[in-house]
Amino acid sequence: MILEAFSVTLRQEWKLGEQPAKSILHRWLLKNLTEANPQDHVTKVIQTELKLLHLPQHQLGYIAKSPTGQTLLKSLYQYCDSYEQWQFSRWLHELKPQSFKQHHP
Repeated sequence: MILEAFSVTLRQEWKLGEQPAKSILHRWLLKNLTEANPQDHVTKVIQTELKLLHLPQHQLGYIAKSPTGQTLLKSLYQYCDSYEQWQFSRWLHELKPQSFKQHHP
């Protein structure tokens, strides 16, 4: 349920600017962790399993509150990595041999 919700956001934001998947994940988690009155189950689970951290130099992060939260974070990070690898393989598969020819001035 949570990976599915994140995957929708990831696909939408990736198309807009091809930002790193982990940056998109970071913003998505912060949005869900700072929502005041969560109505959907995804936000409620994220707020139950993860905690917002205030790091030095005005940075924000998050940490798991339980072993389940650790599993959730690990799964989200693995999903980000696999998504970027999949996008790279797609890009590489679409290249043609002439894409590698050097142009001499």
